[in-house]
Amino acid sequence: MWLLLLLWAPASAWGQAAVAPLEPAETLDLSQPLAMEKPEGWDYLKPVGNLLALNLIYWAGSRYVLNNDYSYIGPQSIINNFEQGFVWDSDEFGVNQFGHPYQGAGYQTGARAVGFGFWGAIPYTVLGSLQWEFFMENTPPSYNDLVTTSVGGVVLGEVLFRLSSAFLDPSSRGFERVAREGGSLVISPIYGIARLVSGDAARLGEMEGTQPVSIKFGVGFNDFNSSDLSGGVLNLGLDVGIIYGDFVDDGRPFAPFDWFAMRGGVNYRPSDFQAADFDLSGLLARWGFGCGSGNDCVWGPAMHYDYHQTPAFEVGTSSAGILALGRFDLGVGGLKLYAGLDLEVIALGGFDSPYVESATGRAYNLGSGGFGRAALVLDRPGWFQLRGYSSRYYVRTVKGVTSHDWAGITGAKLEVPIHWGLGVSVGLVLYDRLGVSEDYPRVESWNVAQELRLYWKL
Repeated sequence: MWLLLLLWAPASAWGQAAVAPLEPAETLDLSQPLAMEKPEGWDYLKPVGNLLALNLIYWAGSRYVLNNDYSYIGPQSIINNFEQGFVWDSDEFGVNQFGHPYQGAGYQTGARAVGFGFWGAIPYTVLGSLQWEFFMENTPPSYNDLVTTSVGGVVLGEVLFRLSSAFLDPSSRGFERVAREGGSLVISPIYGIARLVSGDAARLGEMEGTQPVSIKFGVGFNDFNSSDLSGGVLNLGLDVGIIYGDFVDDGRPFAPFDWFAMRGGVNYRPSDFQAADFDLSGLLARWGFGCGSGNDCVWGPAMHYDYHQTPAFEVGTSSAGILALGRFDLGVGGLKLYAGLDLEVIALGGFDSPYVESATGRAYNLGSGGFGRAALVLDRPGWFQLRGYSSRYYVRTVKGVTSHDWAGITGAKLEVPIHWGLGVSVGLVLYDRLGVSEDYPRVESWNVAQELRLYWKL
């Protein structure tokens, strides 16, 4: 579906030089979402209808398709939930750290779909989480579900809403229109359904605003070498990277997530996933600051959500903090340097532990802490791009086996374009973790992944 949609992209978007990860120069100009100027009357209830419908769909799937025990609800289960109040649940890592943020994304998108802005949609995301916790399960409401559904859901929901909007073009017709609306529905189902119900999916109009978007697909191999394995493990690797918007402070109004970066990927071998990564960072506002003539630097508040299932550790966090970005013209041989620094406070995160399952019933600790990431990219358009980065995590246990956990993802990658957006890349990624507890032996592990990719940049 994505490939079909891209056939109608502007011709100038094809065959361009490599796109630097912090600036979408030479990108697709795609549609950006518009928000109503001032909600009135019934407008405030429309998102409630969307979140109730979404929760009903989730519940019906859990009850009649998956036959999950928690979906057997009734008046007494609701009364019990209010009487018992909040607890810390022991759901699986993927459910709590990815499933709940994705569910929260539907609430955020449901409010954005009817015209609410980023900030106006947040209360509905929290409301959707509360309604699910108290009314749609027969288990007590969960502290960690409320946080990850709300905070992670806001970040993921805003990104999915903007990507879903990006492929829409009210002026398109025929098969192109069907493909665009279908693609939007796949990316954000609640938004696509809202457009069908309102009639916007078939209504002709003009594209009133565009936003630069750069997309990169990659496929290749990863060879994992772990501290507890005698040899490497070869996997097929698939990934996608997206840069949305331009961070440069050009004086124009800037709305939350007018710039964001997303990366997702999986590494697979028959019968086993070795690694999965999903990472989002978006600016809520931005202000320029001086960093030399001809250069562009900005900083601003930001939000971040990630989920990493690696051979060395599993971590998932929802956080907020400060992000700084810079673009520098080195003045030598057409070289450009891009830099990014991200410092965040983790509202709540999950971190796997070999000791916690026997004590709590879950295989990971829940905690708060900090996240930091630094990135440098040396770019010679049309020739090469050399990227180095390091992400570091610290999580102090709030619920689980008391411990201090550190983890890192550090890597370097060289990309060489060939022609028509195609290129090859080689890279090296180090995953490391350290866990220190007063009651258990320390946990140390590392894994080195060697990457070879064929990529396609749009």
